[in-house]
Amino acid sequence: MLETAAVYWESKVRIYGFREKTGLSLFTLIFPIEHTEYWGTHIQAMAEENGSFDLVFSQEINENFLQFCVVFDEKSGSFHRQRIENAAKNDDRTILTLDFPVEMISFHGPHFQDRYGIASAAFDALEKAHFNVLASGCTGTSINIILPEKSARPAVEHLTETFIIPQADGL
Repeated sequence: MLETAAVYWESKVRIYGFREKTGLSLFTLIFPIEHTEYWGTHIQAMAEENGSFDLVFSQEINENFLQFCVVFDEKSGSFHRQRIENAAKNDDRTILTLDFPVEMISFHGPHFQDRYGIASAAFDALEKAHFNVLASGCTGTSINIILPEKSARPAVEHLTETFIIPQADGL
């Protein structure tokens, strides 16, 4: 059997556009893995009570701890803050941090799954410009980056040196 692999490369990565969202809250929970059901129940109840979130992701820190991040808009964030703080008080091995206000940049492109290094290009560009990335979540087709307040617009302006939004002729 013969397998063919193609790699697509652009000097400037094409994207469909940047989406900026401001006035967000970033909740970060670090808790023992055996408490995943406890926290899953609380997060599910939060979504059922007051709508959805803008971004959610988790990662294993080590074999004992999980980090869970959820990003809410300002209204939902203030609604959920007390609930999360109370739930964290009942779990002495949980660490809770809240960053507010934060902003999010989201973008995706036509070739994200066809070429490597897109996330690296974004993070390298932001690092060179000394932007403080608080959190990020990536899929095969999109990148979401959480930044401190008043950082999204300058970050997008800087990222346009690495990413391009093609313009249709005659429109």
